[in-house]
Amino acid sequence: MPVVTPPLDGMEVSACRLAMTGHQPLVIVSAYLACQKTLIKKDLETLFNLGPAVIIAGDLNCKHEQWNCNTTNPNGRALINISDNLLFDILTPMTPTRYPPNRDWGTPNTLDLALLRGVTLQFHSIETMDDIDSDHRPVILRLGPQTDQTSETRTSVDWLRLETLLKATSSQDLDRIPDHIVSRHDTETAIEALTSHLQSAVRNSSRQVPVEDDRHLCLPDEVRVLLREKRAASRAHDRYPTEDNRVRLRELEREVKLRIREVREQRWDRTLRDIEPTHQAYWKLARALKSDTLTVIPALERADNTEAFDDEEKAECLAQSLELQCSPTTQNVDQSHLTEVDSEVERRSSLPAETTLDTVTVEEVQDLIKSLKPRKAPGTDGINNRVLKLLPAHLIIILVSIFNAAITNCSFPAIWKEADVIGIHKPGKPANKPSSYRPISLLSALSKLYERVILSRLRDFAFSKHLIPDEQFGFRARHSCVQQVHRITEHILSHFAHRPRPIGTAALFLDVAKAFDKVWHNGLIYKLYQFGMPDRLVLILRDFLLGRSFRFRVEGTRSSPHPLTAGVPQGSALSPLLFTLYTSDIPKTPDVELALFADDTALYTSDQNRQMACIRLQTAVTELGEWFRKWRIEVNPEKSAAMFFSPGTLRSPKRASLRLKTISLYDQQIPWAKYTKYLGVTLDRNLRFNEHITIVRNRARFVMGRLAPMIDKRSKMSLRHKLTLYKTCILPIMTYASVVFGHVKPALLDKLQIVQNKFMRRAVGAPLYMRNVDLHRDLELPSIKNYITSLSRKYFDLAPHHRNPLVVSASDYKPRRKALVRRPRNVLTDRVDVITKRLARISPPTVRTVGWQAPTDRHRRRRLRRRQSRSLHVPARDARRHSSPHRID
Repeated sequence: MPVVTPPLDGMEVSACRLAMTGHQPLVIVSAYLACQKTLIKKDLETLFNLGPAVIIAGDLNCKHEQWNCNTTNPNGRALINISDNLLFDILTPMTPTRYPPNRDWGTPNTLDLALLRGVTLQFHSIETMDDIDSDHRPVILRLGPQTDQTSETRTSVDWLRLETLLKATSSQDLDRIPDHIVSRHDTETAIEALTSHLQSAVRNSSRQVPVEDDRHLCLPDEVRVLLREKRAASRAHDRYPTEDNRVRLRELEREVKLRIREVREQRWDRTLRDIEPTHQAYWKLARALKSDTLTVIPALERADNTEAFDDEEKAECLAQSLELQCSPTTQNVDQSHLTEVDSEVERRSSLPAETTLDTVTVEEVQDLIKSLKPRKAPGTDGINNRVLKLLPAHLIIILVSIFNAAITNCSFPAIWKEADVIGIHKPGKPANKPSSYRPISLLSALSKLYERVILSRLRDFAFSKHLIPDEQFGFRARHSCVQQVHRITEHILSHFAHRPRPIGTAALFLDVAKAFDKVWHNGLIYKLYQFGMPDRLVLILRDFLLGRSFRFRVEGTRSSPHPLTAGVPQGSALSPLLFTLYTSDIPKTPDVELALFADDTALYTSDQNRQMACIRLQTAVTELGEWFRKWRIEVNPEKSAAMFFSPGTLRSPKRASLRLKTISLYDQQIPWAKYTKYLGVTLDRNLRFNEHITIVRNRARFVMGRLAPMIDKRSKMSLRHKLTLYKTCILPIMTYASVVFGHVKPALLDKLQIVQNKFMRRAVGAPLYMRNVDLHRDLELPSIKNYITSLSRKYFDLAPHHRNPLVVSASDYKPRRKALVRRPRNVLTDRVDVITKRLARISPPTVRTVGWQAPTDRHRRRRLRRRQSRSLHVPARDARRHSSPHRID
């Protein structure tokens, strides 16, 4: 970050501030002192006051015999005296830094110096570079740990040794656990002792090993010989800078660079050739190539327009932003209702618990541990799920005793309420804004195990009382975004097909701001009491929500603890169900449909009279706005969108939107939109999905371009692996929610088919005269239309047996083959596309048995060569016909 320097009397400077991990901020000053000017102590003192650690480097024109100059000038003597007073170090190279163009201008001298004060980094070297022919040679100053200390290491755990250490029945930590865990104090003591025992076992079974890196591998012998020759030529050029030595040096530099590049390409090809789809490196490489990643957090902008530069300031800035985000909303608050809820919750919480909960058993905890995913990041205690899977029987019994004591005392241990939070940059957001980072909470594995114990009891009560409305599709088993979008689409299209006159649909898509982070704690507890939930379970959940804190972590630096006064904890197993219960009493208006997926809220209603549909929608929005205000949920009217769906093409969409009645929320108008995105699907006014298919096609092409090094014909990766990469990274982008838009015109699906054709040609290096249908057959890829049809058939076969009646009703109709308005189920009765028809004519479908194996790459290449040889005898007229890369047959 640039630093504004104060005015100086004799020096010309420019400064920047550098943030470093494990070191205080470093101010680097580039300085120049003209030879006719005098070095002034006040200038250096001003520059050293720019920060706690300062490096001043540049042409200072200070000559002194101490740094191998031929003479000593007044500035050199002054610099020595000033260094004694200001207590800074002078670093100079051993060789001269300025070489006069000729001898009449003087002899070589060391004029480029580095002055350091407050820098605790270890000095490594300072040397000149002779690669640039100039009177002043560049100087490299290396600071930091030695080379042997900079090698990256990772922690390797001996899991057999860890299992042996965990089986020990007696240790200094386990002896501190009370024999009978009854009170809250006993629970906290037992948790601390058990955590300390697990941490000690992990620490004693771990060691640091160096990280293998291809950059540190030895180069081939011929490259090492070239490097030695290049260094010898460089030394010869430094001694005798003749034209022949310069030409020789440049030739060797180019040859060395070319050979090193070839070695790297060979290693890359070998990596791609040997990698398997089951390897973790396969998916890491694919994910890194297809997406943008931000590894370094730049300087962040605070609320007061100042910048947070070093890691500690960044951590505090992000923590303050998250604390503000997780605080109760003050927008349109109903004070009377707030006071009523707070007083009722305090009264009910002060009463003793009368109900009981099921006792935790050893078998229950063992089943929960088996269901844990081993590859999960640990929390603040450093204990991950894989350690829990190795717990012996006597430690599981201690865990069961801790859980039962916590349930008896209606508590959630305070030691499990602190979280480590890291930030992941949101794509497309400004990197210098704290709100542009998505917080990821890392919680203790033991706390999440206890949360799952509570979750099983909470889920049993919620589903037995039918507290979750059918319109809520989020965080529910066998419910997905596709089903909710399909439900809305079927409603709109079914009214398009109404005869004798089509019916339009008015819809509103609300943007709920930070819904999970703004959950009102007392409001949630109040609702749980109103639902008739057991008071002991409510008291545990209240203790779970209150008194939580977090620390934001940036590059190993943690912020100070910050409280969470609102919201459900991010990353917790209980949070999704708690949020669903908090919004379960959302009001429903007659003749207005409601669609929910977590916090994504949509309202829609249909009527032949457009104004009547808008009036009903406005009534529902007003009632819903009062409910939002009552329960302290923020809504952004300016980011919400209203749409009116109608069949046919409007001659003037802008004029049509002006005829619609304005929809408003909190006295703010919600604009009528032409397109809107809901649950990953772009909806247009006519539901023709032109915009959605264009967006997913461009996204698929972007990802395919990122994956080009792996799927290109020059890649050493096998065809089987390329197909796996296509089916897992590119095809799902184009076919997401295909059951919703699979009935569109064939010309729109051809845009997606072209992307698949380009992939096949790029993967196998097929010439232009190769037919796409032959590539589909040899690679055993179905056409996009056929693939979407198979997905739709599978969806509609399962929909009638769904537990949610809304999903059943959305698919319970018989499609008309010649209907004027096509609906998603029409894809089942469509004719076979051209590629599928020709594939069936060329080679009939094969009955695949259990022992069927896919053709090998050798067989595929043989088929391709056979196709190419046959195509060589095609007349020129037919060859031109098959040469277009955009043909889909």
